[in-house]
Amino acid sequence: MIRWLASSPPDRPFLISEEGVVTYGDAAAEVRRRMVSSPRILHPGRDIDSALDLLAGMSAGGVVALGPGVEAPAVSDVGGAALVVFTSGTSGTPKGVRLTAANLEAAASSSAEHLGHGPEDVWLLAVPFHHVAGISILVRSAYAGGAVRLLDGFEPETFAFALRRGVTMASVVPTMLVRLLAHDPGPYQGLRAVLVGGGPIPAGLLERAADAGLPVLPTYGMTETFGQMATLRPGSPLAYRAHPLPGVSLRIETDGRLAVRGPQVFPGYLGKPDRADPWLVTNDLGEIDEEGAVRILGRADTVIVTGGENVDPIRVEAELEAHPGVVEAVVVGVADAEWGTAVGCVYSGEAHPEDLEVFLKGRLPGFMVPRRWLRVKAIPRTSLGKPDRSVAGALAGAEPL
Repeated sequence: MIRWLASSPPDRPFLISEEGVVTYGDAAAEVRRRMVSSPRILHPGRDIDSALDLLAGMSAGGVVALGPGVEAPAVSDVGGAALVVFTSGTSGTPKGVRLTAANLEAAASSSAEHLGHGPEDVWLLAVPFHHVAGISILVRSAYAGGAVRLLDGFEPETFAFALRRGVTMASVVPTMLVRLLAHDPGPYQGLRAVLVGGGPIPAGLLERAADAGLPVLPTYGMTETFGQMATLRPGSPLAYRAHPLPGVSLRIETDGRLAVRGPQVFPGYLGKPDRADPWLVTNDLGEIDEEGAVRILGRADTVIVTGGENVDPIRVEAELEAHPGVVEAVVVGVADAEWGTAVGCVYSGEAHPEDLEVFLKGRLPGFMVPRRWLRVKAIPRTSLGKPDRSVAGALAGAEPL
């Protein structure tokens, strides 16, 4: 990291926030001052100070970034990692992912080549620094010599304002994009790319965003690949798919799961030995088209088996969210004496369960229609803003999926 900071013109802006502006020269000097040889454990905020601490840790003995609810690991050795960041834990206990300096550089290099971003770009960052989505923007911008515009959280009003004030790139999860368009439907101008990932993209959302002038690019990644590993190629026709970044190989296993290989794929989890197989088999179900682009179809670890039938909750959620009385839905497995596991739904909106059952029976096989319903004011979320399936499952009386 320090090498990248020192190679950019010292007077070029690097970090921009309400606190002020930090140039590359100032950042390089401050990172050198903060570097220590032993691993550091941080609970980073979304501010300049946290950004500099993270860069210093990644430049020296390694840094462990912790978010809310994640206990500090009792380790003095991070296994050669420059960064340890934890998975989001949407369907289980967060795991510490060891990422080496080589992983970070490969990810930053392939992103810059694929998207064409560089020193002229300003990347808007409103996601947490304890999550790979936030740290990756910081690292990729430092590598490319661009600037990062920091927000202390996501609010549609401030995000929309920043999009109109010199920002050229942004990363959002689908929920953020929905809230942004509801607040300010555009038109937006001057943006080069808005990456949309971190969860299923509702049908029609990309089209709405494109109509608002947002150059949306579906993106796919995970903590184990330091985020982005496939993104719709800029200039391609709008589609719900993503092209692999340079150096990334993808394949579909016989059970339908997506596997990934490449220099940005992590060596192993914290406290565990390195992986022996260069291919990482994910829990995401997908398909790869003739161009090599991937489309994510759902997750293997969230499939609900009820009465011997497999139910993809993502498919049921997509149908539910097409109903005008549903704002958002999370479909989970619910313990059931007769079926073993029944399909349950936690949703927000004004619709009544009886109406939703009728609506779904015209669109889905009967075994996919939820048998248990729970209407809530707001869907439970992780710190990144994704629906929290474990909490939703507990609310519906289910074991976490």
